[in-house]
Amino acid sequence: MERLDTDAPAARTARVLEHLAAAAGKRALAETESRLRDAARRLADGRIVVVVCGEFNRGKSSLVNALVERKGLLPVDVLQTTSVVTTVGWGPREQATARLRDAGGGTEERVIPLDEVARYVTESTNPGNRHRAELIEVLLPHPKLADGVTLVDTPGVGGVFPEHTAMTTGFLASADAVVFVADMTSPLTASELRFLGHAVTATDSGPDEDGLLVVLTRADQAAPADRGEMLANTRAKLAELTGRPTGDTSVLPVSTRLRLRYLGSGSDAPDEDSGYPLFEAVLWRGLRRRRARLLLARPLEEAGAAVQALLGPLTAEQEALARETDETLSRMRAEAEAGQRRITELRSTGAQWRTELRTQLRELRRELVMALHDELDTVWQRVCTEYLYDEALQDDMDELAAQVSAAYAAVAGATARRAETELNALVTGFAQRHGIGLTPTANSRIDTVGPLRLEPDLGAEEQPGKAMPIGRDGAFGASMGAAIGGTVFGPLGAAIGAAAGLLAGLLRGVKAARHQELQTRRRNLRDQLGMARGRQQRVIVHGLGNLLDSAAERAEQELDSLLRQQTETVGDTLERLKATADATREQARARHDTLAKEHSELLATGQEVATLAALVAELVTEADTDLPPAPHSKEAGAAGRAAEGHEASDDTPPTSQQPAEQPGTERDTEPGPKPKPESETEPEPQPESESRPDA
Repeated sequence: MERLDTDAPAARTARVLEHLAAAAGKRALAETESRLRDAARRLADGRIVVVVCGEFNRGKSSLVNALVERKGLLPVDVLQTTSVVTTVGWGPREQATARLRDAGGGTEERVIPLDEVARYVTESTNPGNRHRAELIEVLLPHPKLADGVTLVDTPGVGGVFPEHTAMTTGFLASADAVVFVADMTSPLTASELRFLGHAVTATDSGPDEDGLLVVLTRADQAAPADRGEMLANTRAKLAELTGRPTGDTSVLPVSTRLRLRYLGSGSDAPDEDSGYPLFEAVLWRGLRRRRARLLLARPLEEAGAAVQALLGPLTAEQEALARETDETLSRMRAEAEAGQRRITELRSTGAQWRTELRTQLRELRRELVMALHDELDTVWQRVCTEYLYDEALQDDMDELAAQVSAAYAAVAGATARRAETELNALVTGFAQRHGIGLTPTANSRIDTVGPLRLEPDLGAEEQPGKAMPIGRDGAFGASMGAAIGGTVFGPLGAAIGAAAGLLAGLLRGVKAARHQELQTRRRNLRDQLGMARGRQQRVIVHGLGNLLDSAAERAEQELDSLLRQQTETVGDTLERLKATADATREQARARHDTLAKEHSELLATGQEVATLAALVAELVTEADTDLPPAPHSKEAGAAGRAAEGHEASDDTPPTSQQPAEQPGTERDTEPGPKPKPESETEPEPQPESESRPDA
């Protein structure tokens, strides 16, 4: 299996940064050295966060287990898990850490054995989250994670715990990529599509082909004749949701059961039956592109800027040593001193550039706040015109609360990402106008109020009961039926008409009562959600303000750092020019030879930076031209062929090697095909459940 293989250019970039930092330190260019070491640290600490999400009972936890080839790593439980996010990343040794809230509201970190993870994340062993777990972090020395990939297993959404949906949606804001897990045996539900809409909004992944990947689990349990139709249906719904052409979002069928069984077999044969080779190739290839774009590009820009900062004084000294007249040296010193005065002016506290930057940031704040209010108004309009008229949501307060909370969390995530993008564009453009570079701001989040709690029958005691209007309509229907029947058919007709009229009246009364109930509940929910809307709006707007304030502060600190770097470079140039003026001819010749060697080494480093930048650009634009072939096996072959665009034929014969179902296993799956009699199949070891119900 091909792993995320940006490690070679990342290692080369790290060596370049270290080499340049050492050169800057040797020349006492402290700011340049500091910036290079900061870039190296960001490169080493950089992570690509992959959030695995979806409704409960879809197989998320088992999918994470299969990706890291560790059956049973994350627990599979018959009950939903608590509101706990579990991350799986690289570490030099296996370790799990539980982040727990203490009684005083603080946080405690507790190292736990891997086999105790279930104690904190499953409802059966941690009912109501009595352990107050906030996050479980698992570290593994697995090569697939060595490049900074962190897999995030989130609580299932759409279940009986509304805080799960809100928490998962809020976590999407920090995702670099999303793997949405659905079920091959059933179409995407309305709640799944709503959550996917939140995911696309929160992660801003609509136009990014690597930002969202949809996995359909239990591919081996879907009827062969239905697989192509199911894939086409899923792709069509995603195209409508994302606004991208059908097929642009990867939709891949897999069987985690077959994958885990294969891993347990120790076989070296290609594992095509499960669909995982194609799924993993698409996943790691997309992550490689995103890692190159998000983690490698900026350190190389910093390295390129450092090369220029180090080369400038050398070039000036070489030119001065080779001068034919003293006028040339005087001109060069005058130019360097003018540059020094300009930088000193820019660095002054009351400099015009600070006023200009702050003015532009205030204008950006105004635009972002206005756009945020528009987005919040859109959410409220959707609540009032869609959610409150969905009877299924009206009858399920927890799901309604979860969807509304998720909608606000999605807006918060999207706003944070837009603020980051707009800030980077503004400050980078500003820096370019003033002739200095800039490091983009780091990812930031905007918190939301949290899960809502709705009271379904608030104020219902003030409404009249159902029995009276239903009885009244029934009596009216009976009398009208009797009158009409008696007039037309006599006494017998009157009796029949009365019975028919009573039934029609009762049905009308029930319908009217239901309508009245829904209207009352709708008004009640609108009032509750209206109050929550005000709280959410205040919290999100306040969060945006804090994000912009901290980003503006970082921007000014970054610009100050760059100006200090330029001050060092100009100072180094002036010192070299002064030393050149006092050098004898013999000293100048020896110095020229030393500089030529140093200059040559820096040029070679600059060429390495350019080569790496070209490689990163190639990785970013890399096409999926060498993916593994789609599976053609008996159990998952039709699904895999459909994943490659070859629809499964409706007359595909049923498989003859379907694994036998064991009682008590696959507890979270829909009923699959009936197992063959024991005489027709060889007995299989009991498979692990595809997922815990929340996963």
